Amino acid sequence: MAESSRALERLQEELEKKAHAVYCYKCGRDVKPKVKLYPTLLGEIRVEYVCPYHGIVLLTETIEKMRLPDRKPYLVVGGAYIAFEGIDGAGKTYYAKWVVSELRKKGYDVIYVIEPYVKAIKEFLYKYDIDADAEVFIFAADRIILQKTIVLPALKQNKIVISDRSIYSSIVYQSIRGVSEEYIWGINRSIKVPEFVVILDLPVREALDRLRRTRDKLTKFEEEGFLLRARKKFLELPKKYSHISKFVIINTALPEEDVKKEILERVLEYLRTKGESGR
Repeated sequence: MAESSRALERLQEELEKKAHAVYCYKCGRDVKPKVKLYPTLLGEIRVEYVCPYHGIVLLTETIEKMRLPDRKPYLVVGGAYIAFEGIDGAGKTYYAKWVVSELRKKGYDVIYVIEPYVKAIKEFLYKYDIDADAEVFIFAADRIILQKTIVLPALKQNKIVISDRSIYSSIVYQSIRGVSEEYIWGINRSIKVPEFVVILDLPVREALDRLRRTRDKLTKFEEEGFLLRARKKFLELPKKYSHISKFVIINTALPEEDVKKEILERVLEYLRTKGESGR
């Protein structure tokens, strides 16, 4: 980090020496600008040429791409990685745990995981109001720990992993807060993506009613306006990322037994298809 900072300082000094005079409308004449550098979320360096007298940005440009460390996604062909997604209150935890129980009854070797995984990280995220781009890093770090500790070893042992949330929650929630989806994928570029995603859908007001019956206090991610945008983005995921994961959308406003029946049928259908394709 210190070396990166020094490199930016050297670049700034070099650009200031080379900078040509730029016209400032407040000065009414050409002035030798100051240079400010801003690394962007996409790995580029934004350069601003600023009037030294009025602080006005006279000219901007993007000059180079900063290199991120090379990482390859985790490629594990065994087992099955299935994620349950949807807005808070839609029933992810309840139905994910129920599916785990039903699959075990049928003889499948199944484990259940939840994101965020590390308790201290979860408590930190819900306690402090931090910038959205920092949230992306923290959620990604937690996800990598979970995958290296539990998910990947389980898949290598040909187990089924049922996950309560996944990378797609970051795609939805942090993009709502202003972070580009490209940037989120970039930070999570090494993770194993769930191959099958069950999106549980529920109208926001009904979801909020359920949350209020079980929570003393709602989080920043559980306000009505935020949930409306989140629901819309979850429902858009199959159109945008069907080349990465297989998606199904299930309406959890239906009677519980109907929801359970459809979820189990869809999961078993996927497992049969995966088993047949792997033979």
